[in-house]
Amino acid sequence: MDENKTNVNIETTETQDYIPTIEEENALNSFLERDSSENAKSEKANKKKKLSKSALWVIIGIIAVLLIAGTVILLQLLPEPELETPETTDAEIELTVDEKGEHQASLVLDEKGKLENNGYGTLIEYTPSDIKQIDIENESGTYTITAHTPIETNEETGEETSGATVYTLVGFEDLQLQSGSADTIADDVASISFTSVADPTGKKSDDFGFKKPRSVVKTTFNDDTTSTIIVGDDAPSELGTYVMFGDSKAVYIVDSEEADGLLFSVLDLMTLTVNDSATDTNNAEFESLTLSGSAFADDIELRPNDDKAIDSSYVMISPEKMFVSEVEAANISGGIRGLYADEAVCINPSSSQLAEYGLSSPYAAVTAIYPDTTVHLKASKPSDDSVYLIADSNIVYKIALSSVAWVQTSFEKLVPDIVIDPNFESLTKIVVKDDSGSYNFDVVTTTDTVDTTEGTTEEVTVTTAKYKDKKLDSDNFSVFYQNIGNIQNAGTTDATPSGKPALTIELSYSTGRATDVIDIYATSNSKYIAALNNQVQCLVYKSYCTKFSQSVQDLINGKTVSSF
Repeated sequence: MDENKTNVNIETTETQDYIPTIEEENALNSFLERDSSENAKSEKANKKKKLSKSALWVIIGIIAVLLIAGTVILLQLLPEPELETPETTDAEIELTVDEKGEHQASLVLDEKGKLENNGYGTLIEYTPSDIKQIDIENESGTYTITAHTPIETNEETGEETSGATVYTLVGFEDLQLQSGSADTIADDVASISFTSVADPTGKKSDDFGFKKPRSVVKTTFNDDTTSTIIVGDDAPSELGTYVMFGDSKAVYIVDSEEADGLLFSVLDLMTLTVNDSATDTNNAEFESLTLSGSAFADDIELRPNDDKAIDSSYVMISPEKMFVSEVEAANISGGIRGLYADEAVCINPSSSQLAEYGLSSPYAAVTAIYPDTTVHLKASKPSDDSVYLIADSNIVYKIALSSVAWVQTSFEKLVPDIVIDPNFESLTKIVVKDDSGSYNFDVVTTTDTVDTTEGTTEEVTVTTAKYKDKKLDSDNFSVFYQNIGNIQNAGTTDATPSGKPALTIELSYSTGRATDVIDIYATSNSKYIAALNNQVQCLVYKSYCTKFSQSVQDLINGKTVSSF
């Protein structure tokens, strides 16, 4: 028989019965036969040994192949096993109310004192509207919250429903609580569910943080029953928080968010709203604002500008009288009402605590008088982009420096960005004096009612300027006027000007405002000194004087006036 053909049959026939070859049968027969002759046995010994070993290895290989093939087929035919998910069971627990009216919970243990089913359960189940009072003692101190849920009656149906529960912090009745903070505590104490039992007997309670609990909370309900919750450490791997309930020593694990409110301090309950925004736009602007404190050499008083001849929102009354920077004044105004702090750090601070927070001698303080209220705020020196702040509520807050721009303002920052911004329609005369001479421009503004193509009427305002009774081009004069309102502040100075001004601009108005006089004095550098009504205002660039004098000549000669 062909040897290659035999090998192919062995390899490819995996599930059929094995048929030995002639050579293998001979080998087996030779192996089984016993020749009584010692000479014949000796002659065949070597040959028999070789044949026997060969046959055995072949048989072993065939059996191995059959076993593997059978296993593969069996695995393919068998159904996949279903993985069982262990069930979460209820822990056996008995809930009672003792003779003192306190809620108790007792785990059902076997005769060996062990818990048969360790699973979830409920220790108490009320609603927040059932709560009368909550007494908390935790690492921050002790405090009491009272709760009142009003009953509201429908006038039409007579049906009674519970209104929103009102919480009061005893001893701080005048202080507003942070929205939702008391509700969180009430939710935590009204209904308590655990996920598992950590220690049914409490023999190892010290290991779970109950040697020095983080919080002990007693709740009194409207039915005059009470409950006590004791909070230990957090369980590892964020599994939850350890708690004990009532008089039992058993230790339970609850979801951490169901116990977080029991760790709140009084400060956590305080509202972070420092003061309210104006509810009426008529009350949104202050009538006067005074800045004081160690940050200011002199108190600064600002008021809204009521002079229609000047386009400026605010004016400084003291320590000097001048219009102020629009941007800086707006930032200051925006940091007084409607403030919201990052955190409350102290309530009703003592004198030593005020000193600790830098508020006994505040770095900056503001008093702002509004039509509906007066706001008092004091702030510490800035640190790490925040300040401590105290208001009329007598709560010390920590607030972002960016929220209270008045803390870091200064007289220099309040100096306006331009020397003056006259209202175009209020001007009656402009007088310019420079080295080339004196130039008078008469300005007249009229308002007429005209008919529109749509059949309605509208008011049209027209401003006309003349030089020596010669009417000037309106576009050129408009640019010329804008250049006057564009005398840019190039910095502040303590220098006192001397000599004759290099440029003088006089502005007269129809509103009754006295004539404003701008004098610009030359210096030895590129920045000149600008004074408004004999009061040094700021520095201006020398190039401005040169360009402005040129614009005067262009205006009177009918040339295009350049804007700068």
